[in-house]
Amino acid sequence: MFSMGFLKKLKDTAEKSVEKGSDLGKKGIEKGTELGTKGVKGGTEAAKKGYEKGKE
Repeated sequence: MFSMGFLKKLKDTAEKSVEKGSDLGKKGIEKGTELGTKGVKGGTEAAKKGYEKGKE
């Protein structure tokens, strides 16, 4: 009986760890996408300003 309870507890802990890792991974991907989008927008604006200055 001891080993069955221990194995169940171990399995439950592992499942919770996987769920937590998945959530953290999703949050990381979302944050990375957000920062990447901001970077592209900033780069585009800087390129436009550089182009306009170059035309002057």
